[in-house]
Amino acid sequence: MSDDAHATETLLVEIGTLELPARLLPGLAQSFADRLGERLAQDGWMVGTEKTIEAFYTPRRLAVRIPGIVRVRPGQARIQRGPTRAQAFDATGQPRSAALGFAKSVGVSLDALTIESGRLIHRASEPPAKLTDRLPVFIEETLHSLPADRQMRWATGTPPFVRPIRSVLLLHGTSLVPGRIYGLDTGRLAQGHPIHHPDPVRINHPEEYESALESACVRLNRPGTGTLREHIWTLIERSVSSWNRDWHPLPSAATLDEVSNLVEWPQAIAGSFPAPFLDLPEPVIRAVLCGQQRVFPLADAVGHLAPGFVAVVNLESTDVDRVRAGEERVILPRLADALFFFEKDRLRPLAERAGELDGIIFEKRLGHLGQRRDRLMRWMDHWSASLRLDSRLAQEAASLVLCDLTTTLVREFPELAGEAGAHYAMIQGYQSPVVQALREAYLPKTAEGPLPGSALGALLSLALRVDLLAGYFLIGDKPSGQRDPFALRRAAQGIVGILDPGPHSASSQPTPGSPPLALETLFETALAGYPHTMHARGAIAALAAELYDFTLDRMRARHLEQGGRIDVFEAVVALRPSTLADFRTRLDALEALQARPELQTLVQMMKRVGHLLKKSPEDASPPHASGTPHIPDPAEAVLATHLADLESRVQSAVAQGCYRPALEALLTLETPLAAFFESVLVLTEDRAIRKRRLALLERIAALLRTVADLERLQGD
Repeated sequence: MSDDAHATETLLVEIGTLELPARLLPGLAQSFADRLGERLAQDGWMVGTEKTIEAFYTPRRLAVRIPGIVRVRPGQARIQRGPTRAQAFDATGQPRSAALGFAKSVGVSLDALTIESGRLIHRASEPPAKLTDRLPVFIEETLHSLPADRQMRWATGTPPFVRPIRSVLLLHGTSLVPGRIYGLDTGRLAQGHPIHHPDPVRINHPEEYESALESACVRLNRPGTGTLREHIWTLIERSVSSWNRDWHPLPSAATLDEVSNLVEWPQAIAGSFPAPFLDLPEPVIRAVLCGQQRVFPLADAVGHLAPGFVAVVNLESTDVDRVRAGEERVILPRLADALFFFEKDRLRPLAERAGELDGIIFEKRLGHLGQRRDRLMRWMDHWSASLRLDSRLAQEAASLVLCDLTTTLVREFPELAGEAGAHYAMIQGYQSPVVQALREAYLPKTAEGPLPGSALGALLSLALRVDLLAGYFLIGDKPSGQRDPFALRRAAQGIVGILDPGPHSASSQPTPGSPPLALETLFETALAGYPHTMHARGAIAALAAELYDFTLDRMRARHLEQGGRIDVFEAVVALRPSTLADFRTRLDALEALQARPELQTLVQMMKRVGHLLKKSPEDASPPHASGTPHIPDPAEAVLATHLADLESRVQSAVAQGCYRPALEALLTLETPLAAFFESVLVLTEDRAIRKRRLALLERIAALLRTVADLERLQGD
């Protein structure tokens, strides 16, 4: 085999398509790169494990660049393990169906198999393989496996994909890799900008990819990087500054993300609209500009909305004024519609709209929105009384929170639910706590979004989320895998955001917007609000426990994202704290001490305690046995005396929620317990002594589970 065959080169793949959905682009590009790279590495085509796989995308392409790919893969030995000897042959040595089936699956006769270590083995050798023979198949299979909700077919005999594929670029170094993918011949031509460079672009080498496309007016985007976003924002600021130096653009992360996935050669153009539209509430103007038109609003020097916007377009026009006029011509009727809807809706009191909720289905098995409103009102009445909030205001907020769903404004702009109701309530003279609660009812909208700032707003937001989760779990529509059509994980994430004070909070006391509520009890109350015919007796407690676990899954994910240790989290989960604020305080206390060497030693001894108790469960006494009877062994006596004093101190601290002092006290067990294990035989033949010592260890084990289950901690 020639040295050239062993040489490695950089692989470049570009899949040219029609316009791909903007929301899917980053995920598709990253998945394509990850899966193709993994396939090549597993099959032995990639030399070295530290290769940087690069993913690229624009609205009309997905691309991957992978260094270190060999042209010819050397021959490989392949070993396939089959059934055990007992599974493969009967007592007389005759083959069973398992042996025959394994031989058939690997394509050989039974005589060609060997028995090694009590198991049937098939050994085979694969001859050297050429990249050109395998790569097109790998790419087509990888594309077919990419996650996408809806896929399209456009030609007979080709697999479906998100959008029709129009070209395939496939280079290994400077060489074209011939083949057919999705019915198209591979080539070395990439798509240029559809207006500025309609002709294809020839790519001579994978390393020239970015520069060649930029010369054809295409800026590549990359998943997980903000390079193109930063470039677009710079263009936006420059455009606004040249348009009106007294104004500045207002950022919208969601709009910037979407715009960066819609353009290949971005240009920013500022424009204006008539000032009377500023009479609309700011959230309505933002919904029109950012949500509907994907442009950015402008503000004046003091931060008030200005009658202007800046749009990002996908071309560099020689007639900027004409493009600006076109953007203004589109935005004007949208703002006019929003103003018409707003003025029309405000004429009718919110309370009068409650009757319309009976005609809107919430979910066909869960009833209509009128029934949901009644459940929310009962739930809010119960919990506002428990939290000593004004029950009348809580009932009023619950009675109004769904009413804005009947307005034309919210039907046109669903993201304004809550905001619209709050504005109408303010206009119609409702008290400010009710208005604020309506405005905060759908907060937080994202994992890092703002939280409700008032206890009434937090309680109303909880009511909506808890009722949603309870209902869908009640009918068995639970998330599975990537499937979550009703955004139940996001609802649970919102509950965590409201009830969890956050890592390393200064106190265990919740903020005004974080009411101290027992999580399982919240769900039990919501489940009980549904008709009794929908749940069997005893099912409420089981479902509430399941919902508790489901919500803690969101808290676990957030804990890991913040760099927390999974074993620390699981140690607290084992005790199932009733409130998330209490959970957080225990978690922070344990994380603060996790690196202490005394804790590490104590955890190891705790595992030894558990092992001893499991070996002689019949001799272990209940953990409530206490006191210091006469004990002749000094080490045992010291440990028993120390434990008796420690139990009262730790239990008192835990009762007050002072978990760090409780853990500090528990660390003092390390020295006497180590001395006990050094000089005392626990499982002695004298049963009375053995029972006494095991009872002592049982009390220690119980005490070490008062803050968290320390036995679940792993060593550093």
